[in-house]
Amino acid sequence: MTTITKSGLALGVVLLGGAIEARADCQYLRGGITETRIPSNDQFGRLLGVVTGVLNGSSTVYVMSQGPTRSYDVFVTIQGDMLLAIGAPVRTPVPGEPGEFTVHVDLTIVGGAGKYADATGTMTFDGTSHTLAVPPSVDLTYKGTACGPNIKSGGN
Repeated sequence: MTTITKSGLALGVVLLGGAIEARADCQYLRGGITETRIPSNDQFGRLLGVVTGVLNGSSTVYVMSQGPTRSYDVFVTIQGDMLLAIGAPVRTPVPGEPGEFTVHVDLTIVGGAGKYADATGTMTFDGTSHTLAVPPSVDLTYKGTACGPNIKSGGN
């Protein structure tokens, strides 16, 4: 084998290896969240949540802006991985039930740390907000997909 052939073969192996390393796998996200409004200095308040399912751990969310409403959502799994998302929450009053709202949130995953570093994807939340409960709370289910270079297919 000539030096040029060996160099070309080595370059091909290096490029192929880089392409395999750069591949992003995806993970299906699903589970539940129970959130409680907690004291904070955030302009529109903050929620602290217990998360079950794929993102098993905790969460916190605060509203960044209104008109349009945008939220900043942080999930920390029991393994220590962090997933970050920007949400577009919508609350609709439940007729005849004061303080009760249906909640729908479309979220865009914007990264994180650990397994979710450089992650992208989308999630949705659906559930009920109980604003007259003491303390105010929210019960949600979530589903979506997170993709990234540290996520292994098969849902690690």
